[in-house]
Amino acid sequence: PGEPFGDRFDDVSRLIFKRLFRVLAHIYHAHFHHVATLGVAAHLNTCFKHFVIFALEFDLVDSKDMLPLQELVERVVRRDAAATASSQQQHQQQQ
Repeated sequence: PGEPFGDRFDDVSRLIFKRLFRVLAHIYHAHFHHVATLGVAAHLNTCFKHFVIFALEFDLVDSKDMLPLQELVERVVRRDAAATASSQQQHQQQQ
């Protein structure tokens, strides 16, 4: 059922994710004050967090391309690792 992915699927996916990261970086750099004024910073941060975790999990964006937002990326990864560890600890205590 359906067609297999083309030979360039991985390359095209990485290019799309690289460009999406650039869009997010631009929003944070040039428009974050508007985002905050609108009261939707938490939504942008959540979107960014999910994007980064997915991109890192599947190696879709090179670390050198993430350098403009490296500090934010590191915070997202650190918080996710802490939340995962806490969740695993709670799960183990329930057993």
